[in-house]
Amino acid sequence: MPKTKVLVVEDERIVAKDIQNTLKQLGYEVPAIASTGRDALRKIGELHPDLVLLDIVLKGEIDGIEAAKRIRQKYKIPIIYLTAYEDQDTLNRAKQTEPLGYILKPFDERDLHTSIEMALYKHQMETRLSDSEEKYRSLVEYSPDGIIIHSNRTITYVNPAAANLLGTKTPAELLGRTVMEFIPPENYDLLTEKIHYVSEIRSALPFVEEKFIKADGNPFDVEVAMIPFQLEGKLEMQIVFRDITERKKAEEELKNAYSEIKKTQQALINSEKLAALGRFAAGIAHEIRNPLANISASAQFCLNKYEIEDYMRKHFDVILRNTESANRIIKELLDFTSPKEVQLSPGSITKVIDHVCELARPRCTKNEIELIRNVREPLPAIPINEKKLEEAFMNFVSNAIESMPEGGKLTISIHDSNRENRIMVSFQDTGCGIEKTNIDKVLEPFFTTKSDGTGLGLSLAYQIIKSHSGELKIESKTGKGTEVLVGFPVNNPGKSEQ
Repeated sequence: MPKTKVLVVEDERIVAKDIQNTLKQLGYEVPAIASTGRDALRKIGELHPDLVLLDIVLKGEIDGIEAAKRIRQKYKIPIIYLTAYEDQDTLNRAKQTEPLGYILKPFDERDLHTSIEMALYKHQMETRLSDSEEKYRSLVEYSPDGIIIHSNRTITYVNPAAANLLGTKTPAELLGRTVMEFIPPENYDLLTEKIHYVSEIRSALPFVEEKFIKADGNPFDVEVAMIPFQLEGKLEMQIVFRDITERKKAEEELKNAYSEIKKTQQALINSEKLAALGRFAAGIAHEIRNPLANISASAQFCLNKYEIEDYMRKHFDVILRNTESANRIIKELLDFTSPKEVQLSPGSITKVIDHVCELARPRCTKNEIELIRNVREPLPAIPINEKKLEEAFMNFVSNAIESMPEGGKLTISIHDSNRENRIMVSFQDTGCGIEKTNIDKVLEPFFTTKSDGTGLGLSLAYQIIKSHSGELKIESKTGKGTEVLVGFPVNNPGKSEQ
């Protein structure tokens, strides 16, 4: 193990030699003796001693105290003062250089040895502490996460990342302020509760998503954690946060992309199902229609040719109604599986709604249903197929009427949404509503809750809406009613319906 190197700085040569011999007897290495402050600084740079024994009073322009100051600034080597003076002024000057020992001349061998060993140990501990502080300070200062120390509702420390995230040029601009300045007002109560919890329970709060506000007033998404700790007997709080705006944006984009993939996947599945159903429908349509036509013709022939009693005529009427119903189902099936391109031309949605109301009003009156027409005019003109659109709207109205056997209210509303650049048509009833488990199925072909329904009406209506580049949304609560909301894009916002 190498010996501890001690540099002796003493301007009285005999005293210096005596100290050197004593140190060697104690097992230390004394590589040199310096007699002036300047000489001491030069030899320290050459020899790199482990400790300096330094006389306070040195000849020349650099005395011992000035030399000690320069040694600590440049080399951080432990210093023990040697002096024969005890005046207060000298002691006060010497304290400012933070020596690790102070030996009065004359001194004995034991005092010298003890002072050196204590100084070396203390210096070693200070060095470790300083290195540890520097390491953890670097971790905090260079952390990509924002770190704030909050004490007594006041910011007492801010690392550069926190200043950058909060939009200030320097951390100093945030000192003395409160973290509440960077919290949306609607979150004040919640944050106050969290601070109280951390302070009272002395338990950390893990990372949770919150909103912060930058110095310029712009909000941003963060993950924030709060950790309580003791500093000099006082409870402090460390607030660690990171900007997750980009992550939230990426998550939203991923969510939207996944949703689009699911839609595309479902569209492919539906397309394959529709193609298979179309082949099946086309195959059986001819085989079924011919017998149905013969049955219908035969029934009509009998009704016209023979004198038939009333009770038998009723049976023939049933035959005719059911053949017509079967033909209608086949037509709907063929229309659904082989949809033709809908020809669009400038038309009036208001006109379509007026005609639908006219057709539905007698049925509404019969069923004690109040029909309300609510149209904001003028509306932008859009390309539509009035006949097809009337067919879809009548389906919505019929479903609404059937959902109110005890009467109720049916409101048909039209308005244009400037924000979305769309015309919105709403059919809202106060009927029995749709079961929550069925709300996602009502647009599927052949799904019906009616005993005499085919389950194709809404599917065909939905096809018509899509052929107009429209969107359809159904909202319903059991026992409260249903709203069918249809949106059509406005292609020529400057032109109004006539």
